Order: sequence, then structure tokens, then C-alpha cells
Amino acid sequence: EAAFEYYLRHTVLDTPGVLHKISGILAEHNISIADVVQVGRNEDEPIPLIIRTHLSKEKAMMDALHKIDALDVVKDATVLIRNEG
Repeated sequence: EAAFEYYLRHTVLDTPGVLHKISGILAEHNISIADVVQVGRNEDEPIPLIIRTHLSKEKAMMDALHKIDALDVVKDATVLIRNEG
């Protein structure tokens, strides 16, 4: 199975525990995080949470995204960019 690095942009509520929930799901699927950036701070509106991963299997990533996008703290479908180079 092919493995790629991924760029994920989640739109999430700015509440404690969000990164824990998302990183926990990634860990369950054996996906390692390379970088995390949380942009801004706004308790009234969702904010972007950007995660870049190390090499990860595509099926594992798709399974993880289904669980992540179902979280109550995730407000829009995750934007996924696969790094093939």
C-alpha cells in the first residue's frame, strides 16, 4: 500500500482538548504528526488547525479522517492535500 505525507486543514472550535481528540484518532491509525499550527484565537468562531504528517498509509488516513470529521468540535470537512513528491 502506498504511503504519503499529508497536509490537513481542519476547521475546529477553539476549545480545550480539540488537538487531543484529533491527534488521538491519528495515533489510533498509526499516523505520526510532523507539524501542527493553530491559527488565531477566537472563542466565538471556528479556527483553522493545520497538521502535517509523516509518511502514512492512504487507507489509514482515510479511515482517520472519517472519524475526525464526525467529531462535534470539527465544523467543516477536513481539507486534505497528499504530498506525492
